[in-house]
Amino acid sequence: MTAVPSSPKIYTYLNLSAQQSHMWSSRQIEDEVALCDRRNLLAVFHRFLSDDQRILEAGCGLCAWLIRLNQFGYRVEGIDFDPLVVKRVKEFNPELDVAVKDVVDTHYDSEAFDGYISLGVVEHFETGPQGALAEAFRILRPGGTMILTVPFNNMFRRLLYNQLRKVFMLLLKLKKKPVFFAEYRFDSAEILNYVRTAQFEVIETGYDDFSARSESLGLWTDWPFLRSEGQFKLNPVGRLIALCAPKRLHASGMYVVARKPAIGASSPHSRVEL
Repeated sequence: MTAVPSSPKIYTYLNLSAQQSHMWSSRQIEDEVALCDRRNLLAVFHRFLSDDQRILEAGCGLCAWLIRLNQFGYRVEGIDFDPLVVKRVKEFNPELDVAVKDVVDTHYDSEAFDGYISLGVVEHFETGPQGALAEAFRILRPGGTMILTVPFNNMFRRLLYNQLRKVFMLLLKLKKKPVFFAEYRFDSAEILNYVRTAQFEVIETGYDDFSARSESLGLWTDWPFLRSEGQFKLNPVGRLIALCAPKRLHASGMYVVARKPAIGASSPHSRVEL
């Protein structure tokens, strides 16, 4: 598959520089690291990564996961295209192994890594995730593991949120305000197709969210009236929805665990949850 994604596009009134500033300027590295232990991704990392592997986080941002995983004894290094973000990370801890690089063209040797993490990155390429996935495949050793997350086009988004967003963007266009591409919200079948087309074997999929139902990435992000005090905390109505509604209705993201086939290995059994 080489066509651009058919999953919904999300637009914003912020250009790329403003998007980056909006995403990172108000967030503190210590707070971001503290959130990691409350996320269900932590158990995924523990299941599929080991401390004897060389692991790359591609598009590491403020390096919360890189820092937390290194605290657990993993050997994770990071790259990000934004020099201001990397500068901020280096000021926080000069010892962190972080560099300014492009996830589509990393300049690492082929088969340099045992593990590859990319969290909320590939959806930002308007032409599609093919380039980033191809580079991930190239720099992973045979048998290496990729853990990928992307925004999930859940049912609440399909039925309501995406339509409201379109109306808001239309109003901006009518006022002759510029709008800019921000990301894709992927349907599960499409992102899995991209991963398999990049020659990966899909091992497991699931929803990217908090472990406790009192917190939610999707409900908190999309529906401000469900927020309580504290980042990602839900008010009673939000907690009731999170408790009763299946994750497919409101999960903000999905994760994909995939493997670069080992030479001569047979295909593993896939556990696809979505």
